[in-house]
Amino acid sequence: MQTTKLKGKITADRRLMVEIPREIRPGAVDVILLSPGRDKPARRRARRRQAHPAFGIWAKRTDITDSAAFAARLRRRLETRTDGNHRD
Repeated sequence: MQTTKLKGKITADRRLMVEIPREIRPGAVDVILLSPGRDKPARRRARRRQAHPAFGIWAKRTDITDSAAFAARLRRRLETRTDGNHRD
């Protein structure tokens, strides 16, 4: 099977107009159309979710200078607990 990429146009009466190179032999072909999609419909705004009560819980703590590192330490401690209450 030979694959050839061609550019064409779809007319108002729904016909495909395309120039076929001479090296393509006459006969049946499979056609795959790649056309620009429709404009996306306007997205509805999502309802604003209620903030989780724990959001900002560390905001006023002065001992936490790097919140990402602090959270990583907490996770690591949780994952290495030996009291049987750790999560897998």
